Amino acid sequence: VRATMMLLGVVIHTALVYCEPQIWVYEDPDRTALAGILVLAIHIFRMPAFFVMAGFFGAMLFDRRGPGGFASHRYDRIVLPLVIGWFVIFPLVAWSLSFAFTWAYLPTEERTIGFAYEKMSLNADFADAGPMHLWFLYYLVYFYLAFATATFLLRRFAAPVAGWCRTAFRSLSLGRLRWIGLPAVIIVTSLQMLTMEKPGIDTTESFWPAWHIIFLYGLYFGVGWAAFGNREIVERLKDWAWLRLGVGGSLLMCALGMSVTTSLAIDGEAEHADAMFIANQCLQATTCWILILGITGVSERLFTRANPAVRYMVDASYWIYLMHLPLTFFIPALFRHWNMWGLVKMPVMIVLVTVVLLVVYHVAVRGTALGVLLSGRRYPVWPFTRARGSEPAPTE
Repeated sequence: VRATMMLLGVVIHTALVYCEPQIWVYEDPDRTALAGILVLAIHIFRMPAFFVMAGFFGAMLFDRRGPGGFASHRYDRIVLPLVIGWFVIFPLVAWSLSFAFTWAYLPTEERTIGFAYEKMSLNADFADAGPMHLWFLYYLVYFYLAFATATFLLRRFAAPVAGWCRTAFRSLSLGRLRWIGLPAVIIVTSLQMLTMEKPGIDTTESFWPAWHIIFLYGLYFGVGWAAFGNREIVERLKDWAWLRLGVGGSLLMCALGMSVTTSLAIDGEAEHADAMFIANQCLQATTCWILILGITGVSERLFTRANPAVRYMVDASYWIYLMHLPLTFFIPALFRHWNMWGLVKMPVMIVLVTVVLLVVYHVAVRGTALGVLLSGRRYPVWPFTRARGSEPAPTE
C-alpha cells in the first residue's frame, strides 16, 4: 500500500501536465479534463494513506531496533535522501523545465535535442527553491522525532500512562468502544481539515513549517504508529474489506463532485460557500479513513504470500518517487508536438516515465549501495529470482 501511494506520485505529477484548465507550471497543448479529475481523486487520499503506513512501519522499526537503531536507520533512509536528493533533483527539475519551454517554441527545422540544449538555460536558482515533491520526507522527520521521543519518554518515565494509551487505543479499535473509534477519528480529522485554506488538503510549497498541514498528517501518522501496538487490527480489516473499499470508492466519487462544486462556489463568492466548504472537508475526511481501511483490508486478502514481482516494485518505488519529477516535465515535453488527444498522451507518458525509471533502477541502482539504502534489501536479483545463498535483509 505504501509503495502504491509512492508510485501514484508519477501518475499525479504527469497528469498535471495535461490538466484542463492549466494548473501546473508546464502544460501540454493537448489537454483533457480527465487529467484534472484524476489528479483531484488521487490527491484526496494518497498522502493520508501514505502517512498511516509510514506511522505503522515507523513504530515497527522503533520496536525492533530501539531508539539508537531507529535514529540511525531513519537518518540513512530519510535525512540523507532528503538532503542529497534535493541538491541533485532541484537542478534536474530546473533544467527539465528550461528544456521543455525551449523545445516548445523551437521552429520545426531547428527542433533537435542538440539545438535545444544550446538554447536552454542551465541556471538553477537555489535561493527560491522549495522542498518540491520531497516535502513528505521533511514532514517525516518531524513525525519521527515527535513520536519516537514521546514513545521513549512514556515507556521510560511514565509506563502507566503508556499502558493507558495502549488500552484506550485498543478499546477504540478492537474493544467495546470500537463502534465509536472510527467516528471519533473522522470527527477529529474533519476539525483539522477545517483549518485548510482551500477545499481538500493544502499543499506545502516552503521549507517553513505549515503547522496546520503537519498536524493533519500527524494525526494519520499517529494512528498508524499506534496501530502497530495493536496489530490484530490489520487482521480484523479483512472482514468486510471489499464492502469498505466499495463504500470508500463511492464516497470518493461524491467527494470529487463536492470538491469541484465547492471550489466554484468559493470562486463565485456564493452565500453558501462556507457551509459547502465545511461539508466538503468532512466528506473528504470520511472518505480518506474508509478508503484507507478498505485498501488495507483488501491488500491483506489479496497478498497472502510473497510475490517476487510485487516485492521488486516495492523495492523500486522509493527510487521512482525520488527521481520522477524531472522526467514528468522532460518526457512530455519531448512528445509535445505529437498531435494526439491528451486522453491518449497522458497514460502513454505515465508509462514511459515509469519504464525509464525502472530501467535505470535495474541497471544502475539495484544492487549498489544506493539501492540497498533506498530499498533496505541486500540482494541484487532479477524480479523473479533470488540470489543463491542470500536471504532478504530485515526491512520495514
